[in-house]
Amino acid sequence: MIRNAFLALLITVSPAAALDLSIPRGVETRREASPASTVRLPSSAWSAEISPPVVEGAIRKRTLRVGGGAQTTLQLLRPLRTALLEGGYVEVYECESLTCGGFDFRFQLDLLGEPEMHVDLGDFRYILMENSDEATQDARQVSLVVSRDAQVGYVHITEVFPMRLPREDASLALSTLSANASGDLHSDLETRGHAVLDDLDFGSGASELSDAASESLADLAAWLRANPNVIIAIVGHTDAVGSLAANTALSQRRAESVRGRLRDGYDVDPAQMQADGVGFLAPIASNLTEAGRAENRRVEVILLSDGT
Repeated sequence: MIRNAFLALLITVSPAAALDLSIPRGVETRREASPASTVRLPSSAWSAEISPPVVEGAIRKRTLRVGGGAQTTLQLLRPLRTALLEGGYVEVYECESLTCGGFDFRFQLDLLGEPEMHVDLGDFRYILMENSDEATQDARQVSLVVSRDAQVGYVHITEVFPMRLPREDASLALSTLSANASGDLHSDLETRGHAVLDDLDFGSGASELSDAASESLADLAAWLRANPNVIIAIVGHTDAVGSLAANTALSQRRAESVRGRLRDGYDVDPAQMQADGVGFLAPIASNLTEAGRAENRRVEVILLSDGT
């Protein structure tokens, strides 16, 4: 009975015709939905001094793959933007890779991971649009990220609904409501696109990795050596104590320390790894408690390419 009542809250009672965010030759490759969550929706270019707005609501994320490598990112974006404009949305912000902020901008986006969503850091576009109609059954905010490689185009759609998910996503939300990381590093990288190295030891305020054994680092190294075409990003994160500049520099040094250990201590090809730090711009817990701050102090691995 409780499940049925919760399902009723998620489902729109009399849904209007849903906004069609399809694209010619586009195939949906992944979908995730949450009845209550947060997502970062940047409304300006990346800046070390400004954190992107965080929006709450029922959130749906989808990825599309578009056959044929001839279309530019602007051509991929255009029919989706037109559909949104015709649906009553207004443009809040649009940019392309360099004007967005490149690597730093991309890694402040909450995207589903590889291989469903590939982002070429030198060739992507982002747009954020909003609908202020209180009566709409469609999402209030929609962000689009489009990119491509030589063979296919990639589209990521993030939709934020004020109260309820669309009917077709309610069951999905219930089935994934308590889903967490599997605890298996390889599985998380391959299915979720990212994983936290949760047994690293830096010491308080230190940037150099200690000599303590790390099972997650050993597992990651073995997986990288066994898959020499895989490329990852090692991203350092901090809590919110101190200035953004200091924390960003510390998180960068920690990421570089992990990359160096994988290279020198585990014989991983340095071409498979890049390192970056984002300071406290991507928290996964509240910075108002010690437990939350401890969760935010982490090094995360993001799968950039699976070599296919």
